[in-house]
Amino acid sequence: MVRSLIKKLVICVLIILVIVGGYYSWKKMQSKPVAQTMQTVVDAIRVEAEAIIPKASFVAKIESKDTVGLRARVTGFLQERLFQEGDFVKKGQQLFVIERVNFEAAVREARANYDSAVATEKNALQSYERAQKLYKTKDISKAKLDDAEAASDSAKAHVAQAKARLDLAEQDLEYTIITAPMDGRIGEAAFSVGELIGPSSGVLAKIVTVNPMEAVFAVSENQLLLLRQQFKDAENTEVHFITADQKEYPEVGTLIFMDTTLDEAMNTLKMKASFPNPQYKLISGQYGRVVLQAKSPTDVLIIPQRAVQRTPGNEYVLVVNDEHKIEKRQIQTGAELDDFKVEVLSGLKVGETVVVDGFQKIAEGMPVEVRYLNMKQE
Repeated sequence: MVRSLIKKLVICVLIILVIVGGYYSWKKMQSKPVAQTMQTVVDAIRVEAEAIIPKASFVAKIESKDTVGLRARVTGFLQERLFQEGDFVKKGQQLFVIERVNFEAAVREARANYDSAVATEKNALQSYERAQKLYKTKDISKAKLDDAEAASDSAKAHVAQAKARLDLAEQDLEYTIITAPMDGRIGEAAFSVGELIGPSSGVLAKIVTVNPMEAVFAVSENQLLLLRQQFKDAENTEVHFITADQKEYPEVGTLIFMDTTLDEAMNTLKMKASFPNPQYKLISGQYGRVVLQAKSPTDVLIIPQRAVQRTPGNEYVLVVNDEHKIEKRQIQTGAELDDFKVEVLSGLKVGETVVVDGFQKIAEGMPVEVRYLNMKQE
Protein backbone atom coordinates (compact mmCIF):
# COMPACT_ATOMS: atom_id res chain seq x y z
CA MET A 1 0.00 0.00 0.00
CA VAL A 2 2.87 2.37 0.82
CA ARG A 3 4.47 1.65 -2.50
CA SER A 4 1.25 2.45 -4.29
CA LEU A 5 0.98 5.73 -2.42
CA ILE A 6 4.57 6.70 -3.30
CA LYS A 7 3.97 5.89 -6.96
CA LYS A 8 0.89 8.10 -7.06
CA LEU A 9 2.81 10.91 -5.35
CA VAL A 10 5.63 10.76 -7.91
CA ILE A 11 3.12 10.87 -10.79
CA CYS A 12 1.42 13.95 -9.27
CA VAL A 13 4.75 15.74 -8.88
CA LEU A 14 5.67 15.04 -12.50
CA ILE A 15 2.30 16.32 -13.69
CA ILE A 16 2.73 19.51 -11.65
CA LEU A 17 6.24 20.07 -13.07
CA VAL A 18 4.97 19.66 -16.67
CA ILE A 19 2.12 22.12 -16.04
CA VAL A 20 4.40 24.70 -14.41
CA GLY A 21 7.01 24.37 -17.20
CA GLY A 22 4.40 24.78 -19.91
CA TYR A 23 2.95 27.83 -18.18
CA TYR A 24 6.30 29.63 -18.00
CA SER A 25 7.06 28.77 -21.60
CA TRP A 26 3.72 30.25 -22.67
CA LYS A 27 4.35 33.41 -20.61
CA LYS A 28 7.77 33.81 -22.22
CA MET A 29 6.28 33.54 -25.71
CA GLN A 30 3.57 36.08 -24.90
CA SER A 31 6.01 38.57 -23.45
CA LYS A 32 8.13 38.93 -26.67
CA PRO A 33 5.85 39.08 -29.75
CA VAL A 34 7.49 42.25 -31.17
CA ALA A 35 10.98 40.85 -30.78
CA GLN A 36 10.03 37.85 -32.88
CA THR A 37 8.42 40.05 -35.50
CA MET A 38 11.60 42.16 -35.76
CA GLN A 39 13.59 39.09 -36.79
CA THR A 40 12.56 39.53 -40.52
CA VAL A 41 15.79 40.49 -42.26
CA VAL A 42 15.97 42.25 -45.63
CA ASP A 43 18.93 43.19 -47.82
CA ALA A 44 19.11 46.91 -48.53
CA ILE A 45 21.44 49.69 -49.71
CA ARG A 46 21.77 53.36 -48.91
CA VAL A 47 20.98 55.68 -51.82
CA GLU A 48 24.15 57.27 -53.18
CA ALA A 49 24.95 60.19 -55.45
CA GLU A 50 27.47 59.52 -58.19
CA ALA A 51 29.06 61.70 -60.86
CA ILE A 52 28.21 60.16 -64.22
CA ILE A 53 28.20 61.27 -67.84
CA PRO A 54 24.57 61.01 -69.06
CA LYS A 55 24.14 58.89 -72.19
CA ALA A 56 21.22 57.84 -74.35
CA SER A 57 21.37 55.38 -77.25
CA PHE A 58 19.02 54.95 -80.23
CA VAL A 59 18.96 52.80 -83.37
CA ALA A 60 19.82 55.00 -86.34
CA LYS A 61 20.10 54.84 -90.13
CA ILE A 62 22.70 56.76 -92.11
CA GLU A 63 21.25 58.82 -94.95
CA SER A 64 22.68 61.27 -97.44
CA LYS A 65 21.85 64.88 -96.77
CA ASP A 66 20.71 65.28 -100.38
CA THR A 67 19.77 62.73 -103.05
CA VAL A 68 19.10 63.80 -106.64
CA GLY A 69 17.75 61.63 -109.41
CA LEU A 70 19.03 62.72 -112.83
CA ARG A 71 16.33 62.83 -115.52
CA ALA A 72 16.24 63.66 -119.23
CA ARG A 73 14.29 66.82 -120.11
CA VAL A 74 14.26 66.17 -123.85
CA THR A 75 13.78 63.03 -125.94
CA GLY A 76 16.63 61.57 -127.94
CA PHE A 77 19.20 58.81 -128.23
CA LEU A 78 21.83 58.63 -125.50
CA GLN A 79 25.10 59.48 -127.25
CA GLU A 80 27.65 59.52 -124.40
CA ARG A 81 28.02 58.57 -120.73
CA LEU A 82 30.90 60.58 -119.30
CA PHE A 83 31.40 58.93 -115.89
CA GLN A 84 32.18 55.64 -114.22
CA GLU A 85 29.52 54.28 -111.91
CA GLY A 86 30.46 55.06 -108.30
CA ASP A 87 32.59 58.09 -109.24
CA PHE A 88 32.76 61.24 -107.15
CA VAL A 89 31.48 64.07 -109.33
CA LYS A 90 31.60 67.86 -109.06
CA LYS A 91 28.76 70.33 -109.52
CA GLY A 92 28.45 71.23 -113.22
CA GLN A 93 30.36 68.17 -114.44
CA GLN A 94 28.96 66.71 -117.70
CA LEU A 95 27.49 63.22 -117.17
CA PHE A 96 25.20 62.30 -120.11
CA VAL A 97 24.99 63.62 -123.67
CA ILE A 98 21.88 63.15 -125.81
CA GLU A 99 22.30 63.19 -129.60
CA ARG A 100 22.33 66.91 -130.51
CA VAL A 101 21.94 67.05 -134.32
CA ASN A 102 18.20 67.60 -134.42
CA PHE A 103 18.32 70.13 -131.61
CA GLU A 104 21.11 72.12 -133.26
CA ALA A 105 19.03 72.22 -136.45
CA ALA A 106 16.02 73.39 -134.50
CA VAL A 107 18.08 76.24 -133.03
CA ARG A 108 19.28 77.31 -136.50
CA GLU A 109 15.72 77.27 -137.80
CA ALA A 110 14.41 79.23 -134.83
CA ARG A 111 17.21 81.78 -135.21
CA ALA A 112 16.44 82.22 -138.91
CA ASN A 113 12.76 82.77 -138.16
CA TYR A 114 13.71 85.29 -135.53
CA ASP A 115 15.98 87.19 -137.90
CA SER A 116 13.22 87.20 -140.53
CA ALA A 117 10.74 88.54 -137.99
CA VAL A 118 13.15 91.29 -136.99
CA ALA A 119 13.56 92.34 -140.65
CA THR A 120 9.81 92.33 -141.19
CA GLU A 121 9.32 94.44 -138.07
CA LYS A 122 11.91 96.95 -139.27
CA ASN A 123 10.18 97.29 -142.65
CA ALA A 124 6.72 97.62 -141.08
CA LEU A 125 7.97 100.31 -138.70
CA GLN A 126 9.42 102.30 -141.61
CA SER A 127 6.15 102.00 -143.53
CA TYR A 128 4.24 103.24 -140.51
CA GLU A 129 6.55 106.25 -140.10
CA ARG A 130 6.08 107.18 -143.80
CA ALA A 131 2.31 106.81 -143.42
CA GLN A 132 2.36 109.23 -140.52
CA LYS A 133 4.08 111.89 -142.64
CA LEU A 134 1.71 111.37 -145.58
CA TYR A 135 -1.33 111.57 -143.31
CA LYS A 136 -0.15 114.95 -142.01
CA THR A 137 -0.07 116.30 -145.61
CA LYS A 138 -3.49 114.74 -146.28
CA ASP A 139 -2.01 112.45 -148.97
CA ILE A 140 -3.50 109.26 -147.38
CA SER A 141 -6.62 108.53 -145.44
CA LYS A 142 -6.88 107.75 -141.75
CA ALA A 143 -7.70 104.16 -142.66
CA LYS A 144 -4.39 103.76 -144.49
CA LEU A 145 -2.55 105.12 -141.43
CA ASP A 146 -4.35 102.66 -139.15
CA ASP A 147 -3.42 99.76 -141.45
CA ALA A 148 0.24 100.75 -141.34
CA GLU A 149 0.16 101.02 -137.55
CA ALA A 150 -1.48 97.58 -137.23
CA ALA A 151 1.10 96.03 -139.55
CA SER A 152 3.91 97.49 -137.42
CA ASP A 153 2.40 96.17 -134.18
CA SER A 154 1.83 92.75 -135.74
CA ALA A 155 5.45 92.59 -136.91
CA LYS A 156 6.64 93.46 -133.40
CA ALA A 157 4.51 90.64 -131.97
CA HIS A 158 5.96 88.19 -134.48
CA VAL A 159 9.46 89.16 -133.31
CA ALA A 160 8.54 88.37 -129.68
CA GLN A 161 7.03 85.05 -130.77
CA ALA A 162 10.10 84.12 -132.80
CA LYS A 163 12.39 85.08 -129.90
CA ALA A 164 10.43 82.83 -127.53
CA ARG A 165 10.74 79.89 -129.94
CA LEU A 166 14.47 80.55 -130.28
CA ASP A 167 14.86 80.57 -126.51
CA LEU A 168 13.03 77.25 -126.21
CA ALA A 169 15.14 75.69 -128.97
CA GLU A 170 18.35 76.87 -127.31
CA GLN A 171 17.16 75.58 -123.96
CA ASP A 172 16.32 72.16 -125.44
CA LEU A 173 19.81 72.08 -126.93
CA GLU A 174 21.29 72.80 -123.47
CA TYR A 175 19.17 69.97 -122.03
CA THR A 176 20.95 67.48 -124.30
CA ILE A 177 23.91 67.74 -121.91
CA ILE A 178 22.99 66.52 -118.42
CA THR A 179 25.29 67.84 -115.69
CA ALA A 180 25.73 67.20 -111.96
CA PRO A 181 23.59 69.62 -109.89
CA MET A 182 25.84 69.18 -106.83
CA ASP A 183 29.01 67.55 -105.56
CA GLY A 184 28.53 63.91 -104.60
CA ARG A 185 28.83 60.29 -105.56
CA ILE A 186 26.98 58.96 -108.60
CA GLY A 187 25.42 55.53 -108.60
CA GLU A 188 24.52 52.97 -111.27
CA ALA A 189 23.40 54.19 -114.69
CA ALA A 190 19.95 52.95 -115.67
CA PHE A 191 20.49 53.31 -119.46
CA SER A 192 23.23 52.43 -121.91
CA VAL A 193 24.59 54.46 -124.81
CA GLY A 194 22.32 54.16 -127.84
CA GLU A 195 19.05 53.82 -125.94
CA LEU A 196 16.19 56.25 -126.48
CA ILE A 197 15.55 58.34 -123.36
CA GLY A 198 13.23 61.17 -122.48
CA PRO A 199 11.22 62.80 -119.68
CA SER A 200 9.15 59.62 -119.23
CA SER A 201 12.21 57.37 -118.92
CA GLY A 202 12.57 57.88 -115.18
CA VAL A 203 15.82 58.32 -113.26
CA LEU A 204 18.98 57.91 -115.32
CA ALA A 205 21.27 57.78 -112.27
CA LYS A 206 21.32 59.08 -108.70
CA ILE A 207 23.80 61.43 -107.04
CA VAL A 208 24.08 61.48 -103.25
CA THR A 209 26.04 63.83 -101.04
CA VAL A 210 28.71 62.05 -98.99
CA ASN A 211 30.09 64.74 -96.71
CA PRO A 212 28.46 65.38 -94.31
CA MET A 213 26.10 62.45 -93.71
CA GLU A 214 23.02 62.34 -91.50
CA ALA A 215 21.98 59.77 -88.88
CA VAL A 216 18.19 59.55 -88.66
CA PHE A 217 16.60 58.09 -85.52
CA ALA A 218 13.27 58.05 -83.69
CA VAL A 219 12.64 58.90 -80.03
CA SER A 220 9.52 57.81 -78.14
CA GLU A 221 7.47 60.32 -76.17
CA ASN A 222 8.77 59.00 -72.83
CA GLN A 223 12.36 59.03 -74.08
CA LEU A 224 11.91 62.60 -75.29
CA LEU A 225 10.82 63.74 -71.83
CA LEU A 226 13.85 62.01 -70.34
CA LEU A 227 16.22 63.58 -72.89
CA ARG A 228 14.96 67.03 -72.02
CA GLN A 229 15.91 66.41 -68.39
CA GLN A 230 19.28 64.82 -69.12
CA PHE A 231 20.44 67.14 -71.92
CA LYS A 232 19.10 70.58 -71.06
CA ASP A 233 22.19 72.30 -72.47
CA ALA A 234 22.61 71.50 -76.17
CA GLU A 235 26.11 73.03 -76.18
CA ASN A 236 27.16 70.48 -73.54
CA THR A 237 25.97 67.53 -75.65
CA GLU A 238 28.01 65.39 -78.03
CA VAL A 239 26.68 62.91 -80.58
CA HIS A 240 28.54 59.70 -81.40
CA PHE A 241 27.80 56.93 -83.90
CA ILE A 242 28.41 53.25 -83.17
CA THR A 243 28.63 51.03 -86.25
CA ALA A 244 27.06 47.57 -86.55
CA ASP A 245 30.37 45.95 -85.53
CA GLN A 246 30.27 47.95 -82.25
CA LYS A 247 33.09 50.28 -83.27
CA GLU A 248 32.82 54.00 -82.57
CA TYR A 249 32.97 56.26 -85.62
CA PRO A 250 35.84 58.72 -85.03
CA GLU A 251 34.01 61.94 -85.97
CA VAL A 252 31.74 63.68 -83.44
CA GLY A 253 28.33 64.77 -84.73
CA THR A 254 25.81 67.47 -83.86
CA LEU A 255 22.03 67.44 -83.55
CA ILE A 256 20.53 69.35 -86.48
CA PHE A 257 16.84 68.47 -86.61
CA MET A 258 13.91 67.63 -84.35
CA ASP A 259 10.52 67.16 -85.97
CA THR A 260 7.65 69.38 -84.89
CA THR A 261 5.06 66.64 -84.28
CA LEU A 262 4.97 63.05 -83.08
CA ASP A 263 4.30 60.28 -85.58
CA GLU A 264 0.75 59.24 -84.65
CA ALA A 265 1.20 55.63 -85.72
CA MET A 266 4.45 55.00 -83.83
CA ASN A 267 4.21 57.73 -81.16
CA THR A 268 7.79 58.73 -81.93
CA LEU A 269 9.59 61.92 -82.87
CA LYS A 270 12.03 62.00 -85.79
CA MET A 271 15.48 63.45 -85.10
CA LYS A 272 18.66 63.89 -87.16
CA ALA A 273 22.35 64.25 -86.36
CA SER A 274 24.99 65.41 -88.84
CA PHE A 275 28.42 63.73 -89.01
CA PRO A 276 31.49 64.87 -90.98
CA ASN A 277 32.47 62.16 -93.46
CA PRO A 278 35.85 63.23 -94.90
CA GLN A 279 37.03 59.65 -95.46
CA TYR A 280 33.66 58.51 -96.86
CA LYS A 281 33.41 55.74 -94.25
CA LEU A 282 29.71 56.34 -93.66
CA ILE A 283 27.46 54.97 -96.41
CA SER A 284 23.83 55.80 -97.08
CA GLY A 285 21.58 53.00 -95.77
CA GLN A 286 24.05 51.91 -93.09
CA TYR A 287 22.58 51.04 -89.66
CA GLY A 288 24.07 51.59 -86.22
CA ARG A 289 23.39 53.43 -82.98
CA VAL A 290 23.42 57.13 -82.16
CA VAL A 291 24.69 57.89 -78.66
CA LEU A 292 23.90 61.26 -77.09
CA GLN A 293 26.48 62.04 -74.42
CA ALA A 294 27.07 65.01 -72.13
CA LYS A 295 30.54 66.58 -72.27
CA SER A 296 30.86 66.87 -68.48
CA PRO A 297 29.70 64.63 -65.59
CA THR A 298 26.57 65.30 -63.53
CA ASP A 299 25.77 64.20 -59.96
CA VAL A 300 22.78 61.83 -59.97
CA LEU A 301 21.13 59.45 -57.50
CA ILE A 302 21.61 55.78 -58.36
CA ILE A 303 20.15 52.51 -57.10
CA PRO A 304 20.29 48.89 -58.35
CA GLN A 305 17.79 48.14 -61.10
CA ARG A 306 16.44 45.15 -59.18
CA ALA A 307 15.27 47.48 -56.39
CA VAL A 308 12.69 49.06 -58.72
CA GLN A 309 9.22 47.51 -58.79
CA ARG A 310 7.02 48.27 -61.77
CA THR A 311 3.32 48.17 -62.49
CA PRO A 312 1.61 49.62 -65.60
CA GLY A 313 2.43 53.33 -65.62
CA ASN A 314 4.02 53.20 -62.18
CA GLU A 315 7.48 52.76 -60.61
CA TYR A 316 8.19 52.38 -56.91
CA VAL A 317 10.70 51.09 -54.35
CA LEU A 318 10.35 49.78 -50.80
CA VAL A 319 12.08 52.08 -48.32
CA VAL A 320 12.93 51.34 -44.66
CA ASN A 321 11.94 54.50 -42.79
CA ASP A 322 13.24 55.90 -39.49
CA GLU A 323 10.88 53.58 -37.56
CA HIS A 324 12.43 50.54 -39.29
CA LYS A 325 9.17 49.90 -41.12
CA ILE A 326 8.57 49.23 -44.80
CA GLU A 327 7.29 52.22 -46.79
CA LYS A 328 6.21 52.18 -50.44
CA ARG A 329 7.73 55.12 -52.34
CA GLN A 330 6.81 56.31 -55.86
CA ILE A 331 9.86 57.25 -57.93
CA GLN A 332 10.79 58.34 -61.43
CA THR A 333 13.76 56.61 -63.03
CA GLY A 334 16.07 57.93 -65.72
CA ALA A 335 18.76 56.28 -67.77
CA GLU A 336 19.90 52.71 -67.19
CA LEU A 337 23.59 52.71 -66.25
CA ASP A 338 26.43 50.23 -66.24
CA ASP A 339 26.56 47.42 -63.65
CA PHE A 340 22.74 47.08 -63.66
CA LYS A 341 22.14 50.41 -61.95
CA VAL A 342 19.55 53.04 -62.76
CA GLU A 343 19.34 56.79 -62.33
CA VAL A 344 16.62 58.15 -60.00
CA LEU A 345 15.17 61.49 -61.07
CA SER A 346 12.71 61.98 -58.22
CA GLY A 347 11.24 60.29 -55.13
CA LEU A 348 14.42 59.51 -53.14
CA LYS A 349 17.16 61.34 -51.23
CA VAL A 350 20.78 60.53 -50.55
CA GLY A 351 21.19 58.23 -47.55
CA GLU A 352 17.72 56.69 -47.60
CA THR A 353 17.51 52.92 -47.23
CA VAL A 354 16.09 50.98 -50.18
CA VAL A 355 15.27 47.26 -50.09
CA VAL A 356 16.91 45.24 -52.86
CA ASP A 357 15.91 41.67 -51.95
CA GLY A 358 13.39 39.65 -49.94
CA PHE A 359 10.30 41.36 -51.33
CA GLN A 360 8.22 38.18 -51.02
CA LYS A 361 8.45 38.15 -47.19
CA ILE A 362 7.67 41.79 -46.41
CA ALA A 363 4.73 44.14 -46.77
CA GLU A 364 4.11 47.87 -46.37
CA GLY A 365 4.12 48.92 -42.68
CA MET A 366 5.95 45.79 -41.53
CA PRO A 367 8.91 46.26 -39.14
CA VAL A 368 12.18 44.75 -40.42
CA GLU A 369 15.83 44.31 -39.66
CA VAL A 370 18.21 45.66 -42.33
CA ARG A 371 21.31 43.95 -43.59
CA TYR A 372 23.17 46.66 -45.51
CA LEU A 373 24.97 45.80 -48.72
CA ASN A 374 27.66 47.85 -50.37
CA MET A 375 26.50 49.32 -53.71
CA LYS A 376 29.48 47.60 -55.36
CA GLN A 377 28.08 44.24 -54.24
CA GLU A 378 25.15 44.94 -56.49
